[in-house]
Amino acid sequence: MAPDPEPPSFAEVVRDHWVPVFRFLRHLVVDDHDAEELTQETFLRAWRGWAKVRPDTRPRPWLLKIARNAYLDLYRRRQAVRFQGLPGERTATGTDPGRGIEVSEEAAAVRAAVEQLPETARLVFLLRVEGELSFAEIAAELGTSEEAARWHMHQARIKLLARMSLRE
Repeated sequence: MAPDPEPPSFAEVVRDHWVPVFRFLRHLVVDDHDAEELTQETFLRAWRGWAKVRPDTRPRPWLLKIARNAYLDLYRRRQAVRFQGLPGERTATGTDPGRGIEVSEEAAAVRAAVEQLPETARLVFLLRVEGELSFAEIAAELGTSEEAARWHMHQARIKLLARMSLRE
């Protein structure tokens, strides 16, 4: 019988999961600075709890749960006050400036459509797309059934497709 594989070091977890956690949070808060702050907060909280993590725990669902809680803490502190960036603050970079603006506008439209989703549908969508979690993991994260998670994902897709088709 082969010995159990060695659990990853915390440095490996940070290296492998920093970008997915940031992308997940970036979609929730829409602001790069807030997403970066929340990503740092997520990994700080993870570091504090690292000694208590079971060796068989999958890091990504665990980190996304911490990230979601960090986001909810920020949201509660702000009590629904929405901070808007300056116009033109976020721009895509590339070799063709016109293409960068086009991509930036498209990304902004998608972000806006995702922001308009109901909270549960938005979380399911982001956990699935950005977090790359299975429906079983999403259901466990949200305390719901796998079928409910699939239904919320389906509703998110329908609403996003409708909003994006109205844009065209």
